Amino acid sequence: MHKFLFIGLLSITQLALISPVLSETGPYVEVAVIATGMENLTPMGVAEKFSAQAGRLYCYSKIIGAEGSSIKHIWYYGDKKVSEIVLEIKYPNFRTYSYKTIPPDWIGKWRVEIVANDGAVLKTVEFNIE
Repeated sequence: MHKFLFIGLLSITQLALISPVLSETGPYVEVAVIATGMENLTPMGVAEKFSAQAGRLYCYSKIIGAEGSSIKHIWYYGDKKVSEIVLEIKYPNFRTYSYKTIPPDWIGKWRVEIVANDGAVLKTVEFNIE
């Protein structure tokens, strides 16, 4: 009986020591991809290169630890910012996306920066239009 009580107390103590560390790490991006479509919050047609005729592209991201705040998807064509979308994060483990209609003559390097409330870039997703 004492052995089980000791193990239980040890487990609770370890959890108490770990919990503050987890909450202080801040939000992070578990997954971020560019896709040609979305279906039930699942990205479809994920790639790093897209046709100039692709039209609308989606930036999907799974955000952990940002409940009650927001993030931004900032779309860049080359070094020019072309769109900034604010996305509210409602749950601790939250899937969201933004989209951009790509003009067919905007061929070249693109990126989407996923940015936290404090301005920190959490992740950058790069892709090409050919």
